[in-house]
Amino acid sequence: MRKQVVALAIAAAFALPAAAQQSVEVLHWWTSGGEAAALNVLKGNLEKQGVKWNDMPVAGGGGEQAMTALRARVTAGNPPTAVQMLGFDILDWGKQGVVADLNALAAKEGWDKTVPNALQKFSKYNGKWIAAPVNVHSTNWVWANKAVLEKAGVKSEPKNWDEFIAALQARGVGP
Repeated sequence: MRKQVVALAIAAAFALPAAAQQSVEVLHWWTSGGEAAALNVLKGNLEKQGVKWNDMPVAGGGGEQAMTALRARVTAGNPPTAVQMLGFDILDWGKQGVVADLNALAAKEGWDKTVPNALQKFSKYNGKWIAAPVNVHSTNWVWANKAVLEKAGVKSEPKNWDEFIAALQARGVGP
């Protein structure tokens, strides 16, 4: 199936950009093996710049528990410095006016030229960069079991949604 980028995991700053800090507290949900390894790359890069990373992991799938923890922290007046966040959630926080303006950092690093426009839609609010993309993924993937497809008479995996629907309909299943 063709993958389309429709969502992204990014870190949204809730205080000054990391470069202006001696340390940052990062709320995230990347706690499993591969995720933690990826996060350690970000952590290591930041620490090479002399900024201490204070980890605030909140385990649990796609970040629902982390967003609950974030709301509690912001409500209590004690927001973390940065947060892992998904797509439109970032814009909601931008509307509330609680995220930092990262324009200076974005200009210095050329984000307008290097970050695709589709991703900028999730990273900017009212023309200001409020988030730094760190991981792009899609929420519209379909996983298929080849053995099950073959057993159902589908000889090759569908390459797009229309082929998938056609394969289902040919077997009396689906819309």
